[in-house]
Amino acid sequence: MVMDRADGRGGGRRVAIAKTGDEVATHVARADTFAVYDCSDGVAERGPDLEMPAVSIGFLLAFLQGHRVDAVVAGNTGGGLRALLEGNGIEVVRGVDGGVADAARAYAAGNLGRSDLPCTEHDACNGCGICG
Repeated sequence: MVMDRADGRGGGRRVAIAKTGDEVATHVARADTFAVYDCSDGVAERGPDLEMPAVSIGFLLAFLQGHRVDAVVAGNTGGGLRALLEGNGIEVVRGVDGGVADAARAYAAGNLGRSDLPCTEHDACNGCGICG
Protein backbone atom coordinates (compact mmCIF):
# COMPACT_ATOMS: atom_id res chain seq x y z
CA MET A 1 0.00 0.00 0.00
CA VAL A 2 1.26 3.46 -0.84
CA MET A 3 2.06 5.49 2.26
CA ASP A 4 0.89 8.97 1.38
CA ARG A 5 -1.07 10.27 4.36
CA ALA A 6 0.39 12.27 7.21
CA ASP A 7 -0.62 9.55 9.68
CA GLY A 8 1.45 6.95 7.81
CA ARG A 9 -1.50 5.13 6.23
CA GLY A 10 -2.10 4.88 2.55
CA GLY A 11 -5.06 6.39 0.77
CA GLY A 12 -7.21 3.43 1.83
CA ARG A 13 -8.89 2.43 5.05
CA ARG A 14 -8.12 -0.11 7.75
CA VAL A 15 -11.13 -2.21 8.67
CA ALA A 16 -11.47 -4.51 11.68
CA ILE A 17 -14.04 -7.25 11.15
CA ALA A 18 -15.40 -8.80 14.34
CA LYS A 19 -15.21 -12.54 13.78
CA THR A 20 -15.91 -15.93 15.23
CA GLY A 21 -13.97 -18.56 13.35
CA ASP A 22 -14.02 -17.50 9.70
CA GLU A 23 -17.45 -15.87 9.94
CA VAL A 24 -18.48 -12.31 10.77
CA ALA A 25 -19.55 -12.30 14.43
CA THR A 26 -23.25 -11.77 15.04
CA HIS A 27 -22.33 -9.10 17.63
CA VAL A 28 -19.07 -7.38 18.52
CA ALA A 29 -19.37 -8.68 22.08
CA ARG A 30 -19.48 -12.26 20.77
CA ALA A 31 -16.34 -11.94 18.64
CA ASP A 32 -13.19 -13.94 19.39
CA THR A 33 -10.93 -11.70 17.33
CA PHE A 34 -10.88 -8.90 14.79
CA ALA A 35 -9.65 -9.72 11.30
CA VAL A 36 -7.78 -6.64 10.10
CA TYR A 37 -7.72 -5.64 6.45
CA ASP A 38 -6.10 -2.69 4.72
CA CYS A 39 -8.47 -1.70 1.90
CA SER A 40 -7.35 0.44 -1.01
CA ASP A 41 -8.34 0.71 -4.67
CA GLY A 42 -10.94 -2.06 -4.31
CA VAL A 43 -8.45 -4.53 -2.81
CA ALA A 44 -8.52 -5.91 0.74
CA GLU A 45 -5.13 -6.99 2.11
CA ARG A 46 -5.27 -9.19 5.24
CA GLY A 47 -3.14 -8.25 8.20
CA PRO A 48 -2.70 -10.01 11.52
CA ASP A 49 -5.76 -10.76 13.66
CA LEU A 50 -6.26 -8.81 16.87
CA GLU A 51 -7.43 -10.63 19.99
CA MET A 52 -10.70 -9.20 21.25
CA PRO A 53 -10.10 -7.32 24.50
CA ALA A 54 -12.85 -8.11 27.03
CA VAL A 55 -12.97 -4.74 28.72
CA SER A 56 -14.92 -1.49 28.65
CA ILE A 57 -16.07 0.24 25.48
CA GLY A 58 -13.70 3.11 26.25
CA PHE A 59 -10.77 0.72 26.24
CA LEU A 60 -12.03 -0.84 23.01
CA LEU A 61 -12.02 2.62 21.41
CA ALA A 62 -8.41 3.23 22.50
CA PHE A 63 -7.44 -0.29 21.37
CA LEU A 64 -8.89 0.25 17.88
CA GLN A 65 -7.38 3.73 17.61
CA GLY A 66 -4.01 2.29 18.64
CA HIS A 67 -4.23 -0.12 15.72
CA ARG A 68 -5.24 2.75 13.38
CA VAL A 69 -8.64 1.22 12.59
CA ASP A 70 -10.93 3.34 10.40
CA ALA A 71 -13.97 1.05 10.40
CA VAL A 72 -15.49 -1.84 12.35
CA VAL A 73 -17.68 -4.44 10.64
CA ALA A 74 -19.99 -6.81 12.55
CA GLY A 75 -23.41 -8.39 12.57
CA ASN A 76 -24.40 -5.88 15.22
CA THR A 77 -23.12 -3.74 18.07
CA GLY A 78 -24.67 -1.89 20.95
CA GLY A 79 -25.77 1.69 20.49
CA GLY A 80 -23.32 3.01 23.08
CA LEU A 81 -20.31 1.45 21.40
CA ARG A 82 -21.51 2.56 17.98
CA ALA A 83 -21.98 6.15 19.14
CA LEU A 84 -18.57 6.19 20.85
CA LEU A 85 -16.72 4.80 17.82
CA GLU A 86 -18.51 7.00 15.29
CA GLY A 87 -18.09 10.04 17.53
CA ASN A 88 -14.35 9.42 17.34
CA GLY A 89 -14.15 8.94 13.59
CA ILE A 90 -14.43 5.14 13.36
CA GLU A 91 -17.12 4.01 10.93
CA VAL A 92 -19.39 1.22 12.19
CA VAL A 93 -20.92 -1.12 9.60
CA ARG A 94 -23.61 -3.40 11.07
CA GLY A 95 -25.93 -5.96 9.55
CA VAL A 96 -23.14 -8.01 7.98
CA ASP A 97 -23.01 -11.79 7.96
CA GLY A 98 -21.17 -14.52 6.11
CA GLY A 99 -17.48 -15.08 5.59
CA VAL A 100 -14.89 -12.59 6.82
CA ALA A 101 -12.95 -12.58 3.53
CA ASP A 102 -16.16 -11.95 1.56
CA ALA A 103 -17.07 -9.05 3.87
CA ALA A 104 -13.58 -7.56 3.46
CA ARG A 105 -13.77 -7.78 -0.34
CA ALA A 106 -17.24 -6.20 -0.32
CA TYR A 107 -16.04 -3.39 1.97
CA ALA A 108 -13.00 -2.70 -0.22
CA ALA A 109 -15.23 -2.60 -3.31
CA GLY A 110 -17.64 -0.18 -1.64
CA ASN A 111 -20.44 -2.75 -1.66
CA LEU A 112 -20.97 -3.15 2.07
CA GLY A 113 -23.78 -0.88 3.17
CA ARG A 114 -24.46 0.41 6.65
CA SER A 115 -27.49 -0.76 8.57
CA ASP A 116 -29.30 0.90 11.45
CA LEU A 117 -30.33 -2.40 13.01
CA PRO A 118 -31.40 -1.99 16.60
CA CYS A 119 -29.41 -4.15 18.99
CA THR A 120 -31.68 -6.60 20.80
CA GLU A 121 -29.03 -8.67 22.57
CA HIS A 122 -28.56 -6.61 25.70
CA ASP A 123 -31.03 -8.58 27.80
CA ALA A 124 -28.42 -11.36 27.64
CA CYS A 125 -25.44 -9.04 28.18
CA ASN A 126 -22.83 -10.56 30.48
CA GLY A 127 -21.87 -7.16 31.91
CA CYS A 128 -18.44 -6.93 30.26
CA GLY A 129 -19.24 -3.42 29.00
CA ILE A 130 -18.45 -4.09 25.36
CA CYS A 131 -22.10 -4.13 24.29
CA GLY A 132 -22.40 -0.49 25.28
